[in-house]
Amino acid sequence: MHLYSSMPTAITPADLYEIKGNPAARAALATCNIYLVTARRRIYIDPSNVSREGNVVHGAFIVQRTSGVTHVPFELTITDEIVVNADYVRDVQVFGSGTHLAVVTEGNTTILAAHVVVAHADSALSGEDKDLEVLYVGQGIGRSGQRSAIDRLLNHTTLQRILADASTFRPDHELILLLYRFQNLKIMLSTGGDLNAEPEASSAEERLHVDRMHQATLSRHAQVALAEAGLIRHFQPIYNTQLKDSDFSARKKAKILQDLLRKDMTGLIVEISSGNVRSRLRTESAHPIDISQIFDEAALTGSRLESETDKRAWAAELHQMEHSHFAQFALTTPDERDSFVHGTIWQGETQRDNVPRS
Repeated sequence: MHLYSSMPTAITPADLYEIKGNPAARAALATCNIYLVTARRRIYIDPSNVSREGNVVHGAFIVQRTSGVTHVPFELTITDEIVVNADYVRDVQVFGSGTHLAVVTEGNTTILAAHVVVAHADSALSGEDKDLEVLYVGQGIGRSGQRSAIDRLLNHTTLQRILADASTFRPDHELILLLYRFQNLKIMLSTGGDLNAEPEASSAEERLHVDRMHQATLSRHAQVALAEAGLIRHFQPIYNTQLKDSDFSARKKAKILQDLLRKDMTGLIVEISSGNVRSRLRTESAHPIDISQIFDEAALTGSRLESETDKRAWAAELHQMEHSHFAQFALTTPDERDSFVHGTIWQGETQRDNVPRS
């Protein structure tokens, strides 16, 4: 079973209190059911270095790297995606703190946090500059299924502790909350095992079995619980205390994993992406995908593609790939899997050809 998310909505902890009193914003985020508390070294906007030409803003980010503080130029095209009345920009101003950009249009002023500018601007910021460390993974769906991630975060003691620790021990870092909707799943089926053995099921029974597998589904609550468990096990966030050491293939399983096995599911994949915020997710236990280890230079540049349309589409695919994580878990032990999937007796052989186990 493959669970995959929407793209996240990124907000600051302070935004929670703005959203709390904004019915439209609450409605827009009502179906967000998984949240990540993330951190990175703060990226500022230089208040002394900003200019505008129409709806294009030129400025510079202030970035703290191991080599010292540096300024990274950026160009931001203001579109309707981020500002109302983007075609009627009248002025742009940077807060003295360097944390926000104010965009003034006809009859409206939009305040953009620096992380929003980072996500939408063209710049030479490196992946390491923008990477987000996953500190905590949680779910925002209550027993009734009505509570959202916003509701949970507004009354969250662990978030309060993270904020206290950050202000004391990491004052040069910013916290960014990523709100996800996990409400999609795919079922993948494969065949294997001893291909020369006589099947025990009839063709009709096998067809019924495959049909039942194709129709397998989970409740929204179950999907969210599985997504949370898989992401915690994958990222090992420092502020999560449960599920970090869970063995999904152990004989004594959590109820939700037992339910998967009863549906004949033997593996779980939880896919999460952060491509829209242009920031990769990482922890000490889960590093971003290094696409340079997968593709050669020609593939990375798309030089073998003929049309510009294909090149842009391929670049978008690569971007999505390097901003995605795949938490993958077997629900059975190697011995169990060898009995029905991996071992094969080839024609003319008498022994099973066992796949090496890691």
